[in-house]
Amino acid sequence: MTELILTRHGVTDWNRELRFQGQVDVPLNATGHEQARRLARRLAEEAVVADHLVSSDLVRTRQTAAPVLGALLPQLHIDALTDPGLREQDFGLVDGMRVQDIKDQHPEAWAQWLRFQAACPAARPRASSTRASWPRCTAWRSSTPVRRWWW
Repeated sequence: MTELILTRHGVTDWNRELRFQGQVDVPLNATGHEQARRLARRLAEEAVVADHLVSSDLVRTRQTAAPVLGALLPQLHIDALTDPGLREQDFGLVDGMRVQDIKDQHPEAWAQWLRFQAACPAARPRASSTRASWPRCTAWRSSTPVRRWWW
């Protein structure tokens, strides 16, 4: 049976500012780095067994994964993998915008996004909907025959 341990990246300044990060490569802030170190300590204390560590190729996810890899690698000899398919949803032109600005400038697009109906029309041409992003985020798993994953 395959087991997945899913975690989210540590906090960034854009999280605190309520900005859409999407696929913009925003680094962790000091709090995010501390969260990553606490996660690594917790997983090491729980003696987590993993065959692989996978993250997107964005810096915030790699910065979150690095302390975990450092804590677990000596005992477990796991591999670190990055996959751009694990990136967050692409919000297109609204990437980097604050939530309130999106609500004010694109109220219908905001309403559609909340209902998972579509990518924000104002964000086109490159934006993707939440539903369209899911197959991209899960495609990596079907092609890899391992039992235990940390993601």
